[in-house]
Amino acid sequence: MAAPLHPVVFWAQKAETVTLRVDLKDVKDPEIDLTKESLTFKVIGVGAAGLNSYQFTLNFYKSVDPEGSAFRITDREVNFVLMKDGPSEEWTRLTLSEEKQPWLKIDFDKLTVDDDSEDEELRRKAEFEEEQLKQIQKQLTESEAEAYTDLKKMYLCVYNFLQFIGYSYIFIYLTVNFVIKGQGMRQAYSKIILPLSVCQVFAVLEVINPLLGIVKTGAMAPLIQFTGRNMVLFVVIRGEDRMVGEPVLCYLFLIWSSIELVRYPFYMLCSIGQESMIISWLRYTIWIPLYPAGFLFEILSLWTAIPFYEASKKYNLELPNAWNVSFDMTTFLYIWIVGILSASPMMMSHMWRQRQKKIWQQEKSALKIKTYYRK
Repeated sequence: MAAPLHPVVFWAQKAETVTLRVDLKDVKDPEIDLTKESLTFKVIGVGAAGLNSYQFTLNFYKSVDPEGSAFRITDREVNFVLMKDGPSEEWTRLTLSEEKQPWLKIDFDKLTVDDDSEDEELRRKAEFEEEQLKQIQKQLTESEAEAYTDLKKMYLCVYNFLQFIGYSYIFIYLTVNFVIKGQGMRQAYSKIILPLSVCQVFAVLEVINPLLGIVKTGAMAPLIQFTGRNMVLFVVIRGEDRMVGEPVLCYLFLIWSSIELVRYPFYMLCSIGQESMIISWLRYTIWIPLYPAGFLFEILSLWTAIPFYEASKKYNLELPNAWNVSFDMTTFLYIWIVGILSASPMMMSHMWRQRQKKIWQQEKSALKIKTYYRK
């Protein structure tokens, strides 16, 4: 077995201390064990033999005080200040053994400045303490950043998982009871309206998260979806009791939940830094039939509501009034329908560009994997 590599170690002494300077650069993975009788040193660094593992063990001529000693690792070297244990006296040599080691040399630079040893020693010790304080502060900052990242991942993962559970219940209930068993819409509505409302209310977090920097996506797209859906659900549908029995609502809720059954698992995996190619493909493909269907059934829901609001005049504001402003809900619903017809092509175009970008990245990754295995 090859002999271990020793770094060049320079040493000097003063009345109360012994200094060591280990000539190694870019030190990594230090293993340092200092006792009263010895110093064991093992690191990876750049020395006379290049980037390698270096080590040495020094059995001291006399004992030192480990508690009062210190060391500092810099980019260019490793420095030790060892406090002598016991009465101040000069050591005749550094090691217990009289055998001379070729890698152990006297630090003449330290000898030339020994006259100002006390001030220099105090300065070095202060530097050591300052460096150690900086390292502790750096570790605390990194720990806080890691804790925040872990907390953010857990929050996003739990949120997306709970939304997925909510929409799964809505989709399964409507599919089994309304579509397959032919249950009346009023009964189906009474079972799913509460979980749907809860899911839609908590969707406001998807607008808040990008504003707070929790996620890197923009806030405009989730704001448009959150506002549009909640206006349909809470203002139009829940605002008119006669809308409850309309079958068009079931198909609208089925489309909403179908979209979310793919979207939330995709976001859940993204929050923990994972990706499923199948879920990603579904996320950027299933919208092609579902988004047009969603726009269609939102329009049909609004169209169905127009006669009800025209008869009830609910939400209408007629002149004269204190604000001198009029509002007609029926006219607003017509304008809303025109707005959906105008905005849906832009939304579809945006999603198509996102799909092209994502699918192209997946195809590129798959091509790299195939090329690697062919080699």
